[in-house]
Amino acid sequence: MGNGADFFSRDEKGRRSEYVSIAPARTVNGVKGHLIKRVGDKDTHTNLPYYANTSDVYFRQNVYGVCQARVYVGQKMFLDFDWSHRHINKGDGRVFEKGVIHVQLWKQVGPGKFERLSDDARYMSNSEMKKYGPLLKSFCPSVKLRKGR
Repeated sequence: MGNGADFFSRDEKGRRSEYVSIAPARTVNGVKGHLIKRVGDKDTHTNLPYYANTSDVYFRQNVYGVCQARVYVGQKMFLDFDWSHRHINKGDGRVFEKGVIHVQLWKQVGPGKFERLSDDARYMSNSEMKKYGPLLKSFCPSVKLRKGR
């Protein structure tokens, strides 16, 4: 029958991973992205890893398609591009409609512990659109990078 380890994929170095690839990785504009899924979990924003192994950006999908991207700097999660839902900042009341990317930064608060700054979401900057926009559009052509775009 096997053991639980049989359900985990292995990376190119033979290390066990709790994530599986859904589609081949793509490199666009010098940024490598990969659509992955956490084995056995339901669809939530926590389904993307805290640390990157082989890509600069990991994507997740829900029943409607690709809906979120997480960017890593130094292999640690840095920010999320999310467009899967309507988001309202609790502090300033700023509204981001479903289908339009809102950016949420991650702050490391301890070893292996991160806090997402959800109440301070913002639209993508011009430099983020230039660097990540083509990759985001390659995974989800219908996504709007910013309101009106």
